[in-house]
Amino acid sequence: MITKPINEVIDQVIKERDVSLEQIAGELGVSSMTVYRWKRGQAAPKSRIVLKALTEYINNSPKG
Repeated sequence: MITKPINEVIDQVIKERDVSLEQIAGELGVSSMTVYRWKRGQAAPKSRIVLKALTEYINNSPKG
């Protein structure tokens, strides 16, 4: 379960997994602009499906 703000989670994933916003967006089925807005704290995922997919991506992607 994600307990941090989404922008902190995305920053952490990018640093630890050495992935790009585009890679995260592709895995989640959203645009890179959407992930960029999440990273900047300008928006947050509105769907439980996206949150679940993000959690699964974080838990299953190898660390860099």
